[in-house]
Amino acid sequence: MERITRLSRWINILLLLLATLHLASYITVVTLGEAVSGQSGGVEYQFTLSWWGWFESYLRVDFSPSWQGLVADINAQGFHAGLLVGAVEVLPYLFIYGLLARLFSLYSQGEVFSRANFICFTRIAYVFFAWVLLSLFYPLLLVVFLRLFAGAEPLSIYLSIGSEEIKLALVGLIFYCVGYVMQQAHELDAEAQLTI
Repeated sequence: MERITRLSRWINILLLLLATLHLASYITVVTLGEAVSGQSGGVEYQFTLSWWGWFESYLRVDFSPSWQGLVADINAQGFHAGLLVGAVEVLPYLFIYGLLARLFSLYSQGEVFSRANFICFTRIAYVFFAWVLLSLFYPLLLVVFLRLFAGAEPLSIYLSIGSEEIKLALVGLIFYCVGYVMQQAHELDAEAQLTI
């Protein structure tokens, strides 16, 4: 159990570092970077950092394939797609980082099959399901909002589902199943303790 506790603490530190780097790089790229043509032909935001002429580093924010057309149209209209679309793509990651940190903090406290653990797993699953809905409907709502309030008439209305959304739904189902199995294990353990 001590190994699980120690490993969970290290994983929490790594999750905090990863979440901080993710958010800091996104903010840096969106505020200081510029829109460029990406490798896949779509638009992405890129920030180039030159290290005194010795070498260069690139920070990049790219968008899921189903949002590429929307990002290109928004940029063509003069809006900042990095803020309008990118911020929404970062939100699910932040929720997942937080829930994973909560889960591993429970592990570090010695709670492996507790009620709080399966609640964390099901909440992570719900974030993935919400991410699918966000991927489907946010572009549609954004275009309607820009048409109504910002006068962006030529924007096409987007509603697309791709392999990315299917992957997210599948990962959500896996987390939901793990949460359900943990809930059943917790209930069986509680019944076994009552029997003894």
